[in-house]
Amino acid sequence: MVPRCALGQPPIVPARPLSLRPLPLRFLSLRFSAASALVHASVAFLLAGGLLTAPACAAALQPVSMQMSSAQPTSGLTEAGGALVQEVLRLRSRSPRVRELQARLRNAKLLAVYDVSDHFDALTRAAVVKLQREAGLRESGVVDRPTWDALLARSQPPTAAELGNVDIGAWFTAPSQPGYVKELQHRLRQVKLYQGPIDGHFDAATQQAVSAWRQRIGLPASEVMDERSWAPLIRRTRNPRYVDLFEAPPASTMTQELDPRCVTGKVVCISKQQRKMSYVVDGQVRFVREARFARPGWESPEGEFRIWYMNSDTVSKIFGERTPMPYAIFYQGNVAIHFSQDFADKGYEGGSHGCSQLRDYQVAKWLYEQVRVGDRVVVYQ
Repeated sequence: MVPRCALGQPPIVPARPLSLRPLPLRFLSLRFSAASALVHASVAFLLAGGLLTAPACAAALQPVSMQMSSAQPTSGLTEAGGALVQEVLRLRSRSPRVRELQARLRNAKLLAVYDVSDHFDALTRAAVVKLQREAGLRESGVVDRPTWDALLARSQPPTAAELGNVDIGAWFTAPSQPGYVKELQHRLRQVKLYQGPIDGHFDAATQQAVSAWRQRIGLPASEVMDERSWAPLIRRTRNPRYVDLFEAPPASTMTQELDPRCVTGKVVCISKQQRKMSYVVDGQVRFVREARFARPGWESPEGEFRIWYMNSDTVSKIFGERTPMPYAIFYQGNVAIHFSQDFADKGYEGGSHGCSQLRDYQVAKWLYEQVRVGDRVVVYQ
């Protein structure tokens, strides 16, 4: 016979306490109500028989209640430090935990966004599917435990600034490019934050104007014009023309051996072997510049093409990260002529995914204004 618990005394605990095995999640929705009713009925019976006091009753009920509630789906996959909470995120989920998911996918170069949100959208699902494919998992687009573990291994914990979309990113184009700084100064003048000369010098006045612009749009003060601060600026200002910034076309002292197809009409002539690009009008070379092409494993297509699309502020999102392509001139699918900061910084150590790149922002802007959709581009060895 089990001794009765005297009021105010702790209950007697058996030497081998009864433990409840956690139910699988897929059965919880069906069994939780029945299990809860059974537990409460048993406790009520013990109370009626005087076998449990009220405090002991509360102590007996608490572990069961906590165990049941902790097994319920929560609003995210991880607590601080990455501890599993057993949540599944999928398309159209809305939760602060989606922010962490997106930030980690971005860090792993699987999701090309600069702002994260609580919304699990189609882009997020596509990034999850890509992660699952690369990790050898079932491509469901649903973030379950194996998917989350694979992501944890490929990413860093996001900072509070990253989750709040106030982290400072990389320059959209580096201030080492005078042509870009001139355009930046002109745009900052349009929003009444810069009154100095349009001279291409990234001086204290220009830095202060950049910082003031960032604060105006709700970002932390910084002299860095990253994409998050540049994108609103280009939306609210007009793109100055080349003649607004420069007094003459780019100087040209190089030479290039032209393909026969380049001697008639208006054409951009690109030689992969010579690593050069020319703009030619009726056989007269207007400028020649160094050019860079595809990295190993990729190819820059050869042949005669027509420009089909142009955009001065293109950002590539194809390869899981955001890569600025200012003054992009598309002539074959996603292949374009454009300015490349990576080419400016690293020279021929790197390469494109097929594009023909320039490393002078001024030249890229000038060429962009000379050509039109339908003009020819010839790429040859």
